[in-house]
Amino acid sequence: MKKFFYLAISVLLLVSCSNGQKSGGYSIEGTVPTDIVGKIYLQRFEDKHYTTVDSVEIANGSFTFAGTVAEPMVYALVPSQKSQRALVFLDNHPLQITLDDEWEIKDLKGSENSELFYRLFPQSKQGILNIDSLVRNHPSSPVGAYFLTRELYKYDYDALKNIRSLFSDSLDNHPYIQTIDRTLASLEKVQPGKPAPDFTLPSVNGDSISLSSLRGKYVLLDFWASWCPDCRKSNPQLVELYQKYKDKNFTLLSVSIDEEPDRWKAAIEKDGLVWSQVIDVKGWQSEVAKTYAIQWIPTGILIDPQGFILARSTEPASLEKELENVLKKFETLKH
Repeated sequence: MKKFFYLAISVLLLVSCSNGQKSGGYSIEGTVPTDIVGKIYLQRFEDKHYTTVDSVEIANGSFTFAGTVAEPMVYALVPSQKSQRALVFLDNHPLQITLDDEWEIKDLKGSENSELFYRLFPQSKQGILNIDSLVRNHPSSPVGAYFLTRELYKYDYDALKNIRSLFSDSLDNHPYIQTIDRTLASLEKVQPGKPAPDFTLPSVNGDSISLSSLRGKYVLLDFWASWCPDCRKSNPQLVELYQKYKDKNFTLLSVSIDEEPDRWKAAIEKDGLVWSQVIDVKGWQSEVAKTYAIQWIPTGILIDPQGFILARSTEPASLEKELENVLKKFETLKH
């Protein structure tokens, strides 16, 4: 009986070890140039934020992390000497990496997901990654889900719904897939033809402005921030658009997700933004931005006088043609 008991325990241990990468957790063994010293921070990337979860000292040009992750996700390695982040896909498997003087990963060996991410990350940075093909070829990999979350702004509701359907059901509870599902749920509520959700936010003048207070006019809702280069490039076009149509039953309402009001106010003055300006200092955690499924700024949403959404674009000024068409119809009906 004792022999049977010990044999059973041995078999259980063997099975556990054979599947044991997950129970054993991950390890990161890294090599860096000898002139890089100090600490390295391990940060988890989730919801557009980096959160430090661990740190170690570099010793003789090498470092080691060990632990477990609840879900395979993207993490960043950040040295105390530099501001760069080296991104890796971390799951509960061993990972070996070599970094160069520019804090770029020049060699990586690890799990299938880790190596897939390493191969495709340069394509993602260059904007040439075919996510549709990636998901079709690797429907069970959270790597595809990560890259999709980074480019949600490129997809309209129908296209995003289609690519979401390609993922394996095994990923349904993964944080990246849940992000995609939340985005789809939000997008569904703010499609053309749907009523624009009302909100009230503090204005640059110190009072508050509600979207519903502009009912009766065509409104271009502009989501932006002072720190956003594309937004600042878009502002001169919006100034022209506002001046051109402000007397034709049209107005603009800009919603900033700046977290520093002083920088926001300085940008308004510098860029000559004379229309209504409101702010939600929660940044990307803004409830208004989440309600409108904002994944990229600038984003413009054109709303009709009855408060229904007409169109949406990540290039707000590109909605001018749509605006011209509806204003012509409005003038025709008026006469």
